Amino acid sequence: MKRILLVRLSAMGDLCQSLGAVQALQSEQPDLELHFVTQTSNVPLLEGLGFASVIALDRYGGRRARRDVRRAMRSLQADLAIDLQGNWKSALITRASGAVRCVGAAGSHRQAPASGLLLERIAIEGPRHPAHVATSLLRELLGLKVTSTPTSPQPQLCATGAELAGLDGRLTRLGIEPDRPFDVLVVARHDDNRAWPREYMERQTDRTHGSVLWLLGPAEADEPLPAGAIALVQRADETRDLVALGRRVALSGGRVFGPDVGTTHVMAACGAETYAFFGPQDPERTAPPGAFIVVRSDPPSCVPCQSRRCTNPAGPICMEFDASDAHRIR
Repeated sequence: MKRILLVRLSAMGDLCQSLGAVQALQSEQPDLELHFVTQTSNVPLLEGLGFASVIALDRYGGRRARRDVRRAMRSLQADLAIDLQGNWKSALITRASGAVRCVGAAGSHRQAPASGLLLERIAIEGPRHPAHVATSLLRELLGLKVTSTPTSPQPQLCATGAELAGLDGRLTRLGIEPDRPFDVLVVARHDDNRAWPREYMERQTDRTHGSVLWLLGPAEADEPLPAGAIALVQRADETRDLVALGRRVALSGGRVFGPDVGTTHVMAACGAETYAFFGPQDPERTAPPGAFIVVRSDPPSCVPCQSRRCTNPAGPICMEFDASDAHRIR
């Protein structure tokens, strides 16, 4: 049995994008023993996915946390360690694994190209999308043909029956029938130029025949919402509830509408019908696999800028559009 160590520390959305390739590999070659290294906050996303082990790195743990991860990795005596992220931190972690081979993408397909000097490098052709990079690396290293597009294969997060039942109780108390289709609007901070403006989110509530749930993460807990809005605030320790919500939306036939943020990516990875709104971000590099990608039909010339700070004098007008009259590119 070949023992493989996969390193993908952050972020939540990028981790989900890489998972599709990993799960496809699991299905195609079940004899592989796969181990995963990621940040502590991402560990709950990997529950129930069949990894032999998940090694957690506390990003705030300093030298001691890095030492503990190094010991855990070296105890595996992996045949192969693969850097799925491509920055200095992930390259250092991969190099410290003690694996027989420590490998990563080469050149511009890394977030920090120079960090590849620490690893054996594999040249990749095509987009820099995390799903494509992960697919190309895994299949090249295992001698398999690369057949996927940049947005496939689609990841599939899972929830237990108990987790779904607990989530259903919360939804019922909020006045939402979990077995009937309902829509979820993903709220981003008002000062994030990726956010879908509130006025357009409110318009969307008038276009649904079911209930609408406004979903806020820990950083959005204090964001103002319309009067009477049904809201669910996800705490930092409720990642499994987020996965359960995504699965419930998928099972009930509901929909998710959200910007290019981690929560939207998780919901798409749960199989929910997801509409991801793009303005400053480039969907060719960050679009969640399996989601419908929606952009403004008449975007300003400055997009995609891939910046977290808008420099347009008029503000982030690239996100000012209705879902009904926008341009859907996938």
